[in-house]
Amino acid sequence: MEKIKVNLGENTHYIYIDYPLEEIGKKIKNSKFGKKFAILSDNNVFSIYGKKVKKSLEKENRIVKEILIPSGEKQKNFNICLKIIENLLKFEINRDDTLINLGGGVINDIGGFVASIYMRGIKYISIPTTLLSQVDASIGGKTGINLKYGKNLIGTFYQPSLIIIDLKTISTLPYREIKQGVAEIIKYGVIKNEKIFETLEKIKINEIEDNYKFLISESVKIKVDIVEKDEKEKTGLREILNFGHTLGHAIEISNIKKFSHGDAVSLGMIGESYISFKKNFCDKEVYERIKNLCNKYKLYTSFEEIDFKKIVEFMKYDKKIKGGKLRFVLPEKIGRVKIGFEIEEKEVLKILKEIENEKN
Repeated sequence: MEKIKVNLGENTHYIYIDYPLEEIGKKIKNSKFGKKFAILSDNNVFSIYGKKVKKSLEKENRIVKEILIPSGEKQKNFNICLKIIENLLKFEINRDDTLINLGGGVINDIGGFVASIYMRGIKYISIPTTLLSQVDASIGGKTGINLKYGKNLIGTFYQPSLIIIDLKTISTLPYREIKQGVAEIIKYGVIKNEKIFETLEKIKINEIEDNYKFLISESVKIKVDIVEKDEKEKTGLREILNFGHTLGHAIEISNIKKFSHGDAVSLGMIGESYISFKKNFCDKEVYERIKNLCNKYKLYTSFEEIDFKKIVEFMKYDKKIKGGKLRFVLPEKIGRVKIGFEIEEKEVLKILKEIENEKN
């Protein structure tokens, strides 16, 4: 078990990696968590882990209720938020009590958002059960829901009180879920840690499970370091985490039935790397290594079905736009990127159209 401190003043909390979720009761003995707990989850996850978490909490004489919502990105909307809030009121959860987000990225995003606005803020604990949520969504305090125009356009910065990462939860996942998190781990390798990237290049795809602890720990440490220095995106440092996401989010929200988050981010990283190459910020080898690694882990790499004009339209709603210009994080080499590169919409469209001539 590894314990990582997230040093954020009064919002300081700890992340426990490789900690059994069925022992969460030992981590909430402190009276600050209150008497009542509401577990937010989806039916699939709760059926596997819900009873274990509930039993552990009840062993510490806590009152526990569950709130179950359907799975999927479409649940990140106002109507679902209201349903969760109505259940919290029904269970008489007050400001001294705690919400537990048990699930993947959607549960952590919407659960964190609800916790931040319910009664002007209650405590919440994250128990991420997917690789994607363990290395990304559960860490950093970004919460959000979607609008038809884009992802996470409504949200808050609101830190959890505790994060429990149980590596056993990802051993039950099909590979189509694992690769969602692999895309984010590749991102961490490109922006900050060449060793992560080279490890993914070196190992065989069926050896990734043996490397989870290293890959998750190193990814979490990168994100924690960035969040500690720029929790609410005031200095611009946290923007580094958006590599692959400016383009990726536009692809995902405009093709929500076709592209998963990981596949959209994969295309985003490839597209943004290509922009970097065409703007002479990186060698073509960097673009090719990123593309080849995404392909190795069976992520989407083909732009054949992408309507670039439509994608650029969706990018206009990106939260990072300044002065009407699109902003990108562009790789200079593996392990180092250029933050906040601004580029006109027409030039982005021109460069992205050229990528269609590349072999996919």
